[in-house]
Amino acid sequence: MKSNIKTLIHIIPFVLTMVFLPQACSKWTDTERDILENQEGLKRRIPYLEAESMEDLTLDLQEYFKNIKEYRETRHVKGFGWFGNWTGKGDNPQNYLKALPDSVDFVSLWGCRGNLTPEQKKDLKFFQEVKSGKAILCWIIQDLGDQLTPIGRDALDYWVEEKGKGVFEDGVRAYASAICDSIEKYNLDGFDIDYEPGYGHSGTLASGQEISPNGNRNMQIFIETLSERLRPAGRMLVMDGQPDLLSSETSKLVDHYIYQAYWESRTSYVLSKINHPHLSDWEEKTIITVEFEQTWKTGGITHYRSTVRPELNREPGTQILDYATLNLPSGKRIGGIGTFHMEYDYANINREEAENRPYHWLRKALYFGNQVYPIEK
Repeated sequence: MKSNIKTLIHIIPFVLTMVFLPQACSKWTDTERDILENQEGLKRRIPYLEAESMEDLTLDLQEYFKNIKEYRETRHVKGFGWFGNWTGKGDNPQNYLKALPDSVDFVSLWGCRGNLTPEQKKDLKFFQEVKSGKAILCWIIQDLGDQLTPIGRDALDYWVEEKGKGVFEDGVRAYASAICDSIEKYNLDGFDIDYEPGYGHSGTLASGQEISPNGNRNMQIFIETLSERLRPAGRMLVMDGQPDLLSSETSKLVDHYIYQAYWESRTSYVLSKINHPHLSDWEEKTIITVEFEQTWKTGGITHYRSTVRPELNREPGTQILDYATLNLPSGKRIGGIGTFHMEYDYANINREEAENRPYHWLRKALYFGNQVYPIEK
């Protein structure tokens, strides 16, 4: 991998805006007025939010995104987030996957249950094929049939009696298969199991028991069914909330453990939350996240203090910067970082930079994690 790719991700996360739109334009949907370098071969000049494929990009941008695809395969602190308010239409880039920083590897679509609109399908395709990003479904798993039980139907009657022929475990398999059917139908990249029985979301599937054949067997079957359908097809299966409830064996069926480390106020508290060596490959697969629904302006809670890199305590956004540069007990760097309602960060435009780039906190944190404090090879 070329050594300058990580730098490019920091410097040019919205390089397309500079190519497709002159600085005088007030909206991303304005048409280009001048022919810029390397655009002569394009059939027409296309505003950024209207671009649908590689063919709509200049040759240098096509090469840039090919390098981004290679970068995805290298060891780095991954960029993640729960992305809400997604429409893929209008003149507000905040509602587009394609407007996310190039340093974001994958997102969970918050509030999306499938049934994608034509605009969302186009935006998703661009995000996947041009930016090499992945977008996965996500919702809280509490009871059998959550989010997919037909309106007006009783969940147990529909999933157990009708789909499972009276056998609860077969109803669980049918439910997991229905999730996979939606993912395949809309060409999404996997599923994020939001599992929080210890935070008020227990039910017929979610409990505080260990997820194993001899513990919470129903959840075990749910995960097995998802993993068997998704992962051989190159799709992802991740768990957020309480992945520590996975047994060692079951954790092998999951690609990432995502922790909602929203209100921990110092590094040692975060390490205590995520330190679960019984999980398979726990350090490489662990992602920690910051709450941006309330703290997007400040890059996390303002009273957070890093106990490992005290120099960060002088930086705004200490919480998310500490997470991105966190080394685990073995010396390995954290697998990734993310934010909840990542799209709120769009408004954090650093106006001291010539490009006025949005998503300031997430971009800066990933730059710190991969450049300022690079991963040791």
